[in-house]
This record gives sequence, structure tokens and C-alpha cells, in this order.
Amino acid sequence: ETDSSGARTPDSVLANDLYHQLTREGFKVFFAAITLNGKLGTAYEPYIFAALNSSKVMVVLGTKPEYFNAVWVRNEWSRYLAMIKAGENKMLVPAYRDMDAYDLPEEFSHLQALDMSKLGFMQDLIYGIKKIICTEEPTPTVIKETVVTQQSASTAPLLERAFMFLEDGEWDSATEYCEKVLDLDPKCAEGYLGKLMAELNVKTRESLKNCCSPFDKSNNYIKAIRFGDDALTAELEGYIDFIKERNLSAAYNEAFSAMQKAKTPEALNSAADKFDAIPDYKDSSALAAECRKKAKEMHLNSLYETALNKMNSAKGQDDFELAAKRFKDLGDYKDSAKLAEECDKKAEEARKESIYTRAGINISSYYISNIEKAMNLFGSIPGYKDADEQVEVCRKKIEEIKAKKEAERLEQERQAEIKREKTKKTMKIAIIIASIVAVIIVAIIIINAILTTSKYNEATKLMEEGKFNEAIALFEEIGNEKSNEAIAEARSRLATEKFNEANTLMEEGKTNEAIALYAESGNEKSLKALSKFFSKTSMLDAGYNHAVGLKSDGTVVAAGDNSRDQCNVSSWSNIIAVSAGANHTVGLKADGTVIATGYNYDGQCNVSEWRDIVAIYTGNSITVGIKSDGTVIATGNNKWGQCNVSDWRDIVAISTNTFTTVGLKSDGTVVATRDNDDNDNVSDWRDIVAISVVGNDYTVGLKSNGTVVSDDHYDSRCKVHDWSDIVAINASDTHTVGLKSDGTVVATGYNDDGQCNVSDWRDIVAISAGYRYTVGLKSDGTLVATGSNTVGQHDISNWNLFE
Repeated sequence: ETDSSGARTPDSVLANDLYHQLTREGFKVFFAAITLNGKLGTAYEPYIFAALNSSKVMVVLGTKPEYFNAVWVRNEWSRYLAMIKAGENKMLVPAYRDMDAYDLPEEFSHLQALDMSKLGFMQDLIYGIKKIICTEEPTPTVIKETVVTQQSASTAPLLERAFMFLEDGEWDSATEYCEKVLDLDPKCAEGYLGKLMAELNVKTRESLKNCCSPFDKSNNYIKAIRFGDDALTAELEGYIDFIKERNLSAAYNEAFSAMQKAKTPEALNSAADKFDAIPDYKDSSALAAECRKKAKEMHLNSLYETALNKMNSAKGQDDFELAAKRFKDLGDYKDSAKLAEECDKKAEEARKESIYTRAGINISSYYISNIEKAMNLFGSIPGYKDADEQVEVCRKKIEEIKAKKEAERLEQERQAEIKREKTKKTMKIAIIIASIVAVIIVAIIIINAILTTSKYNEATKLMEEGKFNEAIALFEEIGNEKSNEAIAEARSRLATEKFNEANTLMEEGKTNEAIALYAESGNEKSLKALSKFFSKTSMLDAGYNHAVGLKSDGTVVAAGDNSRDQCNVSSWSNIIAVSAGANHTVGLKADGTVIATGYNYDGQCNVSEWRDIVAIYTGNSITVGIKSDGTVIATGNNKWGQCNVSDWRDIVAISTNTFTTVGLKSDGTVVATRDNDDNDNVSDWRDIVAISVVGNDYTVGLKSNGTVVSDDHYDSRCKVHDWSDIVAINASDTHTVGLKSDGTVVATGYNDDGQCNVSDWRDIVAISAGYRYTVGLKSDGTLVATGSNTVGQHDISNWNLFE
């Protein structure tokens, strides 16, 4: 209609003339410049949409190629062509002037175009229009129900009032007046239109297109179409089509946007669901399939990367076996089958190397039992390195030791016989000089001295042979100061031997036997080893008002408050770690899965889907787990961001409570989800080996040198800066406790219920601080407790976790 400068184009003049010529021929013509002239201020789109649907012929005219491709011109003729391609009986006639027909849009190449400058143009156009109209099936003669196109004098005022009520939003009054119209004229389409608008709370008929959803199921709509003329029918159907197109377009755009933004398989599947909701619109079905394909690929690739990372970071047989399983689960994805086979080979290699190493440790022993273990271990990996040769080495070494011991036994018997002979001679000498009293006394002293020296030498030899119990018995018979010193040395060496043997058993995975030997040894190294073991395995934990213990057979015991089922653990089995929260209990199973019981208001027990977990921790309404790759997962109350741990890496330990979660990294540094106004930042801590959150505000950390730091210097619960020789720490809302290397315990904080009365505890290997109470595990598996016992939370004296 206008050019780039806003001036009227020749095209608009030609179109205006064409409109009048076609109208004079008796055709009903839609030409926006004239048809929509009386619709100023209203939305044109529904009228245009109705015209596109109802017309049989579209004439597209222009004088320049770019005019045919102007945005709105192209929009309308392309929509019309789409209807023709869909099978509708319509015709599009391109008409041009002052340009070459070859410059028309390519879409018109199959159509017959008319040159408006040629004589006979109008006759050809009229002929073509009549041809398509006349070839339609003749309309059967039917008695159509009365079509009301004009209002009678009696209904016109009522309708005018009804539509005024609609403009004012008085829906009930508008309906009432429409009913009055219909009482006078039951087939008045305008009356049903007014009722439809009142039903939909629409003030103007043009606003019908703004309805949220199509209204073609409305009885008022159906009757308005039934009794209305073609113009009203086209208008209302145009609104319906417009709404459907708009809604489908909006849903399509939302799905398409979701697909473009999707970064995870879940997001892609969600976009696919959106496309599935509009299956017949555009390419929705194809895009839904594409989304699901990409989601599957992304999921498989994520699993593949996880397996690859596990393989590359594997440190032993278990790691390689886990990586192999993950690759096998992927089937034929990429090179998963090949990598699974490679991991299996490396797992087998690691298994044999572990056995070979343990055998090497045992073969260096002087005890036949250890060498026999080495021989059996070497024998279990035939063909690996020099294992077969080492079996023979072990067999020869056993024979040599047996021969040596037999020779030593014979030598001992010979020496004993010599001693007996010497003793006889000494007695004879004593008898000869018995007549002289002074000489008798001297002789007795000499004899006793000889006998004492003989026993001492024999006991010393037994100790050198590693027969510490026999040596101690002989030293005790002597009973002098020198023998007492020897007894202390023998017991120390015996404890060291048991400690070394316990270490070997622990390496072989014989945990129970190792714990028993550590307990028998009783030296400082054994207590440290036990403390280190129990701090890792989490065999004991004190919650708010209940305590939980892990037995050596993988079962669990609990005592205290069970109002929220937090102590219902009797059916648990195959557990390797436990943790007690405020009102819930969590257990880590040997296969890396997690089980929970108790209060679940904030979702703190939603752990059934967790996998590949190596450590668990609980706080007030929160559960946190460390995965084998050092990442962290959390569930529960996140009001203060205490579950925001998904980006943590290289984590080896966790502590959490109401407001914060603190993580210990493998390099000895510390991270936290929240820096409280009442405490200092923990980000500058270094060389930390253990952490524990104190109450809701503070944190204490154990350094590798046995000292303890905190982020507060004034709170009584944090008075830990003078502690030393500490091997484990644990804190609660009320106090902090520390385990020393000698098995004693220290505590600081509130002591109103005696929760800090631990100074007389001895032989302790694990500790845990609950709310106003403390529990400790002794090296023999029994437990001690002090502090509040209002609900039986430390009724644990009958437990033995090693049985």
C-alpha cells in the first residue's frame, strides 16, 4: 500500500480498481483497505483469518519483486498456498505489471500468472474466477433455518441494551436482555452471540479472540453459527482458528525454547513431553523424538564419562571392578565393551599384585604360621611374576626354621644337662664345706646366685627367640629388680609383635581378628590404630536423644528416644557405617547404597536412590553422603543453603548441623556452605585431618600434629586450643570431646548434665557427643556413657560391638 517513504504505491491504485471491477461483476471481495475501513481501532487479524479460510480465489498483484516478498504480503499468500497444498479447493492468481514474470516468487512458478498491462486481463481473470466457482458441486436446494441478518424493530433496542451491558461488564444483565431478545426471536444469532460474550466475560466481540481457549463447544456459539449469516460464521470461526493457532504456537515456542535451553537429559525429556502434547502441530513429533534421542545420548555419555573417570583414577581391584561394571551396563556404547574388558584385566592384575604384596610381607617373618600364609598366598596366583618360585622358597624356609628350632631344642637339652651336672658338683662342694658355718652361708649365696644367673640367662634366650610368655614366667620366678626391667621389655616386645600381626590381618581384611589383637596389644600404637579405624567406619554415633552402634557382624543397635521410629534398626544388615541425626538414623551398606529410618518432614530420609556412597553424615533434618569420586550429595532442610554441596570435589569427611555443612578436602583444607556472623572463616585452615560442627555456629578442626583449632576463641565449647596428642574429635550443640592417643578423653563446653565428666575414662578407641550426653567405645567392644539419660539414650552398657 505504501513505499519506504510512506507514499501511496501504484499497486494500491491497481488493487482499488480491481476491487470495484470484481464487485461490479457480483463477486464478494475482501480488500483490507476498503473492507476493514469501518473496523478502525479493532484487531484486523481475525477478519483476515476468516477471509483466508472462506474465500475461493486470492489475487496477488504487484509491480516490483520486493513488493511480493514484503513481510505481510508474503505472510498472507503463503498461508493461502498452504491451504491449497492441504487439499482445499482454492485458486491463487499472481498478477503483475511493469516487471518480468520470471521475477515473481519461486512459489508461483507452477501457477499461471496474468500481466495486468495486457489487453483482456480483466476478462481472463473473471473467466478464471467463474471457472473455479462454477465447477463446484451445485448447492442442493434446502429450506435453511431462518438466518437473522437484520434486527427487527422489537429486538433492536433490547440487543443494543444487551451489548451496552457487555461493554460495562454487567454479565448477568446482558444475559437477561439477550434472553428477552430470544423470547421474541428464538433464531436471533446476535442474541446467542451476546449470551456467548456474557458467558466468556468478553466486553467486545473482537475480544473473543483473546480468550484463553477455544469456545466452539459452547451451546451459545453453536446456535450463533447455526442461525448467523456467512459473515458472522466466518468471523466466529476465524476467532476459534486464531485461538487454536495462537495456543499451539505458544506451546510449540515454549517446547522449542525448552529444547534449546536444555543442558541435562531430564530437561530434554521434559521438552519432549511438551512437544508430545501437540503431536500434529508443525514438526512437534519429530522434535520430540530428537529430544529423547539427545537425552539418551547425553545420559549414556554422562555414564560413560563417570566410568572413564573411575577407570583413570582407580587405585586397586575394587575401583577397576566398579569401572568394569559401569562400562558393561553401557552395552555397546562407544568402546564400552573394550574398556570393560580392559578394566577386568586391570582388576585381576591389581588382585594378584595385592596378594603378591601381602605374601611378600609374610615371607619376611620368622614365624612358620606367617610363612605358611605367604606360601598359600603365592600358591593362589600361579604364573604371576615369580609366585611359583616363591612357593618353593617358602617351603624351604619353613624346613630351615623347623630344623633350626629342632637343633636349638637339642642344644637347650644339652645345656640343661650340663647345668644339672654343674649343679650336682656345686652341691657336693657345699656339703664338703658345710661344717664351717661361715663357709656354708657363702656357699648358699653362691649357689643361689648361680641358679639365678642360670634362670636369667635362660629367660633372656627365650625372649630373643620370641617366646615372650615363657620368658616373662621365668623372669617373674627370679623376682629381682633386673628381672622386673626385663619383664617390662618382654611385654613391650610382645605388644609390638601383636601390633604388627594385627596390621597384617587388617591388610588382609580380617578386621575382627585385627581388632582383637590390637586390643590385646594395648600399646599406644594399637590405641591409635583402633581410633583411626573407628573414626573411618563410624561404628558409634550419638544423636540428639538416641545413640546408634554398628556391630562387627554388620547389624545395628540403638537406644533412646524412638518417638519418630529413629531406633527401628533391628532388621538392618550388611551395614558398614551409621550416623544418628536429630530424629532420624542413616546406615551405609557395603554395596554403597544407603538406608534410613525416622522423621522425614524435610526429606532427610530420601536416600533410597543414592549409589556409590562411601561415607554418611547427619545433622538436624539433613543427610549428607560422600561418593567414591569425592563429590557430595545432600537431602533435607536447605533453608540456609546447608544442602548446597553439589559443586564440592575431593571431599574426605563432612560435618553438618542446622545452619551449615562443613567439608574436609583431601589436601587438608576446609570448605563450608555458610560463614556465620558469629564465627571466623575456615577457608584459611590447613593440615586438617578431622572436622566437627559445634552447635549451629562454630567448627573445630583436628590438625595432623594432634592439636585442635576452632573458629571461635571465646565460646566455652571451643576452648580446645591447648589440647594436644588428640587423635579424634566430636562435637554437639552442648560440648566438644577429644580422644587422646593413650585412650583417655578430654571435654569442654556446657556440663550441666555431666556430659563432660570423662576424665576417668581409659582404653577408649572411639567417641561421640550427643545433646547433653557423651558415649565412648572401649578397645574390648564395650561402651561407657555420661550425661543426660532422660529417654535412655545411653542405656548401652550391655552392648559389645565386637561380638
